[in-house]
Amino acid sequence: MHSVLLKNDAVGDLVHSLKAINNITSSSKKVTIFLSKLSEKYSFLVEDSKVEIKILNYNLSLIEKVKLIFFLINSNVKNVYILAPKNFYYYLPIIFRNIKFYAICIDNINNYRRPNLFLRRFLYKYVINDRGKIFKRESSRSIQNKLTMHHKKNSDYQFNANIKKSEVLNYILPDKYIFFHFNKKRFDDLDWKFNELQLIFVEFSKYSKNIVITKDMENDNNNVIFRENFNSYDFNSKKFIDNKKNILFLDNIVGEDLFNVIKYSHKVVAFHGMMTNLGYLLKKPVLDLFHCKIETWEDYRGYRNSFYEFKPKYYGYDFIIPNKNVRKAISKMKFSLERDI
Repeated sequence: MHSVLLKNDAVGDLVHSLKAINNITSSSKKVTIFLSKLSEKYSFLVEDSKVEIKILNYNLSLIEKVKLIFFLINSNVKNVYILAPKNFYYYLPIIFRNIKFYAICIDNINNYRRPNLFLRRFLYKYVINDRGKIFKRESSRSIQNKLTMHHKKNSDYQFNANIKKSEVLNYILPDKYIFFHFNKKRFDDLDWKFNELQLIFVEFSKYSKNIVITKDMENDNNNVIFRENFNSYDFNSKKFIDNKKNILFLDNIVGEDLFNVIKYSHKVVAFHGMMTNLGYLLKKPVLDLFHCKIETWEDYRGYRNSFYEFKPKYYGYDFIIPNKNVRKAISKMKFSLERDI
């Protein structure tokens, strides 16, 4: 049985799909997973002798849509799982009536449905992610597991990939450290500057001798500031700068190296997204900085439901909603830091 998974979304979303993907791979002879270019460097999370990885853009081009159609025509596919709810995917069951399509469908605020009720008639099975509920309780993981559970007798799943630590990391990583990911957009939203970042690191230094930081991949002035003020290693140029600091900035780090930096950390602190989800996957103590702009009731409901949809559930996970006043935000962080370090 050849199954296809359409999962071309973000890395954090991939983490929440791992149990569902395991349900499918355990009962299929061959599995083709379409990941996004965002997730390409993290395909090791779903590696299996049965699995073939193909890459699509997050937003499909016309050429990619045509190639996907021809792939389904020529590949003797029995089942297709729509785990990334792209509008185009919901039209495929109309074309391929001999393939069973399983899908996550979205019900949203103001009775918006994706796909509409007509297109849902062509799906073999679907589960609704009801984002329009006033108080949403069901997680993304639970919804996807419902869709795929009928294929697996044993519901237990533990992520246990053993990703070898590179020689570079063996050399540059300290024995014990707090991991922090700098997100420029979130800092800009909160009007936090480099001085605010330094105040956060002063607080971290009360609990850990060493701090390891990363940032989003775009090249901006912060790269220069970080290289001048911290120790740094650039994974592109292979250049290490020793400024005799207790803070190590890892520039241009992705994939298995980034995964292992989080794995060997003592605590993960980051704005909600890929880093907190990787921390959750590895069951690290995580402090999730869940930033949100709430101006209306619908804003509140949307953020609240999104939080419950993707919130990890295990001891060691904490979250705060950070204030623009960084000292108040730091005060909120203290409980989590004191408990875990």
